[in-house]
Amino acid sequence: MPITKTQARELADMLSDDLSCDDARQRLLCLVELLRTLTDADHVLSNADIRAVLRERFGSACAPAENTIAADLRAIRDSGCFGLKVHITPSGVWCESNVIGPAKVRLLLNAVQASRFLTMEQSADLQESLFTLVSRYQEEDLEGQVVVEQRTRESYQAVFDTCDIIARALRTNRKIEFNYAYNGFDGKPHFLQGDSGEILRVETPIALLFSENNYYVETYADDAWRHGAHVMNSRVDRMYNVRVSEQAATNNAEVRQAAKSVRQRKRESFDMVDGPKRVVFLRVRADHTNVMLDKFGYGLKYGQFSGQVGDVDTTAVTCVRVGESFTFFRWLSAAGDGIVLERPKSEMWVSAGPWKRTVGSATISQLRADYNAMRKGYLAFLDRARAAYE
Repeated sequence: MPITKTQARELADMLSDDLSCDDARQRLLCLVELLRTLTDADHVLSNADIRAVLRERFGSACAPAENTIAADLRAIRDSGCFGLKVHITPSGVWCESNVIGPAKVRLLLNAVQASRFLTMEQSADLQESLFTLVSRYQEEDLEGQVVVEQRTRESYQAVFDTCDIIARALRTNRKIEFNYAYNGFDGKPHFLQGDSGEILRVETPIALLFSENNYYVETYADDAWRHGAHVMNSRVDRMYNVRVSEQAATNNAEVRQAAKSVRQRKRESFDMVDGPKRVVFLRVRADHTNVMLDKFGYGLKYGQFSGQVGDVDTTAVTCVRVGESFTFFRWLSAAGDGIVLERPKSEMWVSAGPWKRTVGSATISQLRADYNAMRKGYLAFLDRARAAYE
């Protein structure tokens, strides 16, 4: 059934105010915009419908005969231009993007809205740009499906600028100079002093990292900056006055080893906090397997089952290599009795499980030493947390 005059007017009003149609060339481009904006698989327009919309939007002079419109549509389809796939069917014509469809636009919208590195204005601008990739009907559907977070965000342009400086230092084998800060009770940054009292850090960048929605840089300090540590991770958004140093980067065995092992070490660190590496066994309740997946990924293997398969109270053991750190203990405490440290019982118990690759050449004595160290550190962590309330 052809659209009514009222419907044609409503569709015409959905087109951009900037469109003009003064000759045949412009009409062809207007048809492209009309297809892109007003049609999709669920919203098909006949040649007569398109002619009615053109008449309402531009007047009778720019509404050619239906056979002319049909020829224009075939030309658009056969040209392969504009990144559009045009479908001409007995019931009408519609188009879709050859580059990106509604499902991918939805994913990108979620990514844009979840980004901490965009201001609300930047986020809104990107979302508007993404909506131009789908029809107006699909735009309305996507707007209804995706919840827009209205919290205030600070601009992260300074973070990106700092990352560029760090990358330049890495390319040119130079050190970086910067001040490191914490935010005080007044909400303003305050520069941290090193053990020597200096606030200026001059260090060799090893790698740029992204974890837990933040950028970090791993650096090497010739003279340990704080607490005797030479290799440190610094959050980029807490770095100020960053510049490439005139000093050449340090190239010693420790820096080379750190650069070589950075990927593995970051996989084994916990929320960017390093510590002595331990091979530990964790007994996991069935209703906490997603917690393990979220933190350690899908490569986990389970053994030593206890209980009925399919029961939420069933438990199984898995093995991970992880740094001993307060962040790991914090995560473990949040899991409660759903994930607990498991003491390796015997060599046979260890060899019977599917974790040979993680255990490697570690002996039963070493594995028990790792368990004891983790258990002792975890209980001390809990004691410190509880002490403030006694």
